Amino acid sequence: MRVGERLASRSRRLRCLVLPDDPVDPANRFPTQVVRGDLTVPDSFAACGEGVNAIVHAAAAMPPASAARIRAVNVEGTANLVAFAKRWRIRRFVYFSASPPTAAADDAYAASKVEAERLVAESGLDYTILRLALVYGPGGARPFRSLVSRLHRIPLVYPMAGAGRTRLRPVYIGDVVGAVELVLSTAAATRKTYDVSGATTVAMRDLVDRIAAAEGLHRLRVHLPMALCRVTSRALSRLLPASVYTPDALLGLAEDADLDHTRFQEECGYAPITLEQGFARVFGGGEAVR
Repeated sequence: MRVGERLASRSRRLRCLVLPDDPVDPANRFPTQVVRGDLTVPDSFAACGEGVNAIVHAAAAMPPASAARIRAVNVEGTANLVAFAKRWRIRRFVYFSASPPTAAADDAYAASKVEAERLVAESGLDYTILRLALVYGPGGARPFRSLVSRLHRIPLVYPMAGAGRTRLRPVYIGDVVGAVELVLSTAAATRKTYDVSGATTVAMRDLVDRIAAAEGLHRLRVHLPMALCRVTSRALSRLLPASVYTPDALLGLAEDADLDHTRFQEECGYAPITLEQGFARVFGGGEAVR
């Protein structure tokens, strides 16, 4: 949504593919033509390529969706969109990927992103792959919104899986939007893969403390053994298939996501803000993140 708002403000003509049952209508936020369709059903959008000269592919399924659904959307859906681009001779293709894009056998989401990246990179299109760090701010990533929500819901303490030493470089949503603008207007970005991260590296436990402080909350971090959390998450995933505390999610918590955007900065002029600057906008400015 934020990408659409920014591009529309730059007088770009937009066409947005939106799920048929999605209550969100982008046309209520910015000038755009809305197509109701589904990436996993090619016929639902096959006739809508006239006049399109660039695609920004940000759609994805993630836990707690099933592994089958994640693959259907992230891999098969991406293949369908690549085929659509070729059919309509749309050369420019920007794909939002994830961090870290490792192909761990038991991480369906990460594995799907690895496969989708390969499809895009081998498509022959003028692609740019943007690997996003943890996105925060209004319209940012679900994991960040969930973290803030849990801090508010759970009184006094904040249970954390593992030691919380995982290194992150969270990126402000405005910088992600700016990254899309950059690659669409920079010839050097063609057929490249870039890390899109913020200017500050922080451990997960310190990130939790900073959010709590920004929200005026006093929470004692309680660290739970990762092995115990994995056993519990497997049980929860069987009892509550829609649980966000999946084994895949825990695997992600144990992996560093300290993405280095130096190459993106050197080749395209990407210049993200610091975590302090971003939090001043998000929490100090009253932007909704939950």
